Amino acid sequence: MRITNVITAACVVGLITLASCGRRPVTLPELMLPPECEILPGPAKQTDTVRVALFDVVDPHHAPKAHNAGERLVFGHLYETLIAVDCLGEMWGCLAGSWKRGEGGRRWTFELREGARFWDGTPVTARDVILSWGHTAAGPVTRGAGIDSVVIDGERTLHVHFERPHRKIPRILTASAFAVAKRSWESYWPLGSGPYRIAPSGERSGGANEGTITALPAFGVQGPIIKFAEVARYDARDLLEGAIDCMVTADPAVIEYAAHRPRLASIALPWDRAYVLLSTSRLEELRWGGAPVTVPQDLWDRLARDAVRGDARGHRSPSWWYDLDGCGDLSTAVPWFLSVIRDSALRGADSSLDLRRIIYDSNDPVARDLAERIVALAATDPLVSAEAAALSLAIPGLTGGTATIIAEGVTESELGSSLRAGDDFAYIVSVPLRPHDPCHEARALVGRAPWLAAFEVDLSEALIPLVETRRHVLARSGAVGLLADWYGNILIANEMLLRR
Repeated sequence: MRITNVITAACVVGLITLASCGRRPVTLPELMLPPECEILPGPAKQTDTVRVALFDVVDPHHAPKAHNAGERLVFGHLYETLIAVDCLGEMWGCLAGSWKRGEGGRRWTFELREGARFWDGTPVTARDVILSWGHTAAGPVTRGAGIDSVVIDGERTLHVHFERPHRKIPRILTASAFAVAKRSWESYWPLGSGPYRIAPSGERSGGANEGTITALPAFGVQGPIIKFAEVARYDARDLLEGAIDCMVTADPAVIEYAAHRPRLASIALPWDRAYVLLSTSRLEELRWGGAPVTVPQDLWDRLARDAVRGDARGHRSPSWWYDLDGCGDLSTAVPWFLSVIRDSALRGADSSLDLRRIIYDSNDPVARDLAERIVALAATDPLVSAEAAALSLAIPGLTGGTATIIAEGVTESELGSSLRAGDDFAYIVSVPLRPHDPCHEARALVGRAPWLAAFEVDLSEALIPLVETRRHVLARSGAVGLLADWYGNILIANEMLLRR
């Protein structure tokens, strides 16, 4: 069975034990989210409606597995995973009331919490969990989650068998691919068990491709109502003047604008993305026994300060790619491809090329900033620039010779094709800084660039980390209460979640 990425923020609270649904009494848990996870206190007087900006199109057919940031935000309010991680890194039960380890960590047994129900009042069963995982685990991005099988044991118990032992409860189960939803002929959206539910019509107001998605407090709990508004064609700064109460953004201009508005709160979320450089020339040198040269910390810091227009810092060690000993052979992620490239040189590392490209996703401004800065350093004499000298040692072929080094933004499809074949000199890509499971993330990266695993080179030596970034949540003070989890996902707090 295949599975993947992103937590259901609704479960951050770990949290809701229901005696039933609708207007019947709701039994609140004894343990609540730690106070540190409330990043913005709720209003003194209950707000009727909170308007939240969406910069991506949300497709209900993807639910509960999110494909973009907008879907992570919406689905996180609606659907629950078995377990979740709070902002302090502690594990909580969501749909799971309890769990235990067996077979040395290869088997984890989960007991669903008593009274867990979908919005229509039907109980959440172990069979519902299996059916939901099977539906959301169909995409190739979910390969490598490491689940061998799942066995139902009665109405509320399931045994999850893993390919490798896990000493602690596997965090991969906090990914949105493991959220639970039930398909219904009567609902445009799959039914969830989270603290918010989609309004009865389920359709967008304002059109199929742009409009508003309305979420109501579930199980009879008091407001606020959430209006998720798709606003991609608007200037985010104008929206903050009244149309929107809350947004999540990495845009430095918008963050700076909010800083000068006393009615707006700006909260930095956890550092969540790492930008790395993948170099075919470096791989070729390591392949033939060359010693890897690391980039000094001060260069990382200068790249973050001087190159990136956004909230960034230089790479901080250690990161998850330095500790993959328990992951086994990463080349098993793409065995069919490795035989094609193992006996040949990578085209992008060919020293006779007159033009060498450092390519990146044209829609990623941070990757663009980094690529352009590295190209500028490549044109600088290493004898007069310590930065240029450090990069030339870490990236063979970056300086010297007659080849022209350029930075070029390409489409996501073009980037994917070149990454798979190793056709270009170097690539700037981003990876999660706090992955649900490092082994799963390593296999996902190798799946994108199979040549990283072709020559028995450690991933930590192959990639060159550069900078780390984070987003900010901007919210109207006194209008909305906000909670955050370990991964930086946010949850609009209703009466149930704010109760202490």
